[in-house]
Amino acid sequence: MSLLKTTFFSGISTGVSLICRLITNKIIAVYLGTNGMFLLGQLKDFINIGKIAGSLGSGNGIIKYVASYKDDQEKMKSFLSTSLKLHIYFSLLVCFLTFIFKDQLSNYLFNDHKFSNAIALLSFSFITVSIHSFFMAVFNGLKKIKTYITISIISTIIASALVVVLVLKFKLLGAFYALILSQFLGFIISILFIRKLNLISLENFSFRINKTHFKNLTKFSYMAIAAPVCMISATLFIRFFLNDNLGSEYAGSWEGMWRISAIYIMFLTTTFKFYLLPTFSEISGNQLKKEVFKVWTLSIPTIIIITLTVYFLKDFIIPLLFSKEFILINTILLFHLLGDAIKINSWVLGNILIAKANTKVFIIFQIGWAVIFCTLSIILIKTNGFVGVSIAYFLTYVLHFIAMNIYFRKLLWLKD
Repeated sequence: MSLLKTTFFSGISTGVSLICRLITNKIIAVYLGTNGMFLLGQLKDFINIGKIAGSLGSGNGIIKYVASYKDDQEKMKSFLSTSLKLHIYFSLLVCFLTFIFKDQLSNYLFNDHKFSNAIALLSFSFITVSIHSFFMAVFNGLKKIKTYITISIISTIIASALVVVLVLKFKLLGAFYALILSQFLGFIISILFIRKLNLISLENFSFRINKTHFKNLTKFSYMAIAAPVCMISATLFIRFFLNDNLGSEYAGSWEGMWRISAIYIMFLTTTFKFYLLPTFSEISGNQLKKEVFKVWTLSIPTIIIITLTVYFLKDFIIPLLFSKEFILINTILLFHLLGDAIKINSWVLGNILIAKANTKVFIIFQIGWAVIFCTLSIILIKTNGFVGVSIAYFLTYVLHFIAMNIYFRKLLWLKD
């Protein structure tokens, strides 16, 4: 599927997701405030860690090898059996550990034991969400983009409806259970669609774990785990730091800024994730260089237009998405937007490392980003107050982008 067609279909999904996020963000902001936003940010980060651990971050590997084996049914069945077992076994482990340590997790994340029951329910959802992510990777690998987007749209609408209903009825605890229950619903929806492909059956599950398939998947796992773990670890650390040093209203406002950012960042990453990895995997040299600049010609003006629009309409957007309690976002908006403008273009280069399975370099870049972001945040928050966290975000991505361009200088900037 071409970049333009992919952009069109993903644009539909993004449009639906945008509307749903506008509604849910508003409900959460009005009824839960900055403190509720802070606590939900903690829960979301923990859910993301569980998702990664439950699948070993094998999504990109599944996409690649499903695409490779689609014309070889025997290899396909063996691969699917291995990757599905991987998801089930590791998600069971995550489920067990989360359930056992539910009290400690509740106290660590939220400074309150009252969320222990919610975490206990969440532990079981990690099994279903891991299988759901496996199914979605299979759809992506088979280039069933319309099916992928249909499931995403249905899941988004149902999850948003749950948030609205349960927050209105049960406030913060309702928001927690809405996020958890949506993990189960995504699995139910995806399993209805996967049955039509006749790829997954109990007979297929009888295949033993293939060592070659497992080894191939783990190559991608290291990279898929490194990126979100570094990101989540950094955001958790900084959220705690803001809460301890400035207060929950600042930590909640920073979470609100990330939610604004996620809305438009999601549009670009959703569009490109269906296109970049398979395309970059197949080409190299001048072809790859041309493809990078081709993507940049679309991503750079798009992100500039989006960030300028958000900045000049900030007095309308922030009250629309949240409430007056989130006025602190104005303090950090400018530098966060500038950071996002650079972030997208760094992300394009990062996909080259993933496509070429350049694991060590990719992990070094991710760890470097997290360390620099946390270090600069500590220094700049202490010297500049709340705005320091967004200045740190901007400077981190400037350094990250420069480092990526230095690494790819032979490909992008030097003549053959």
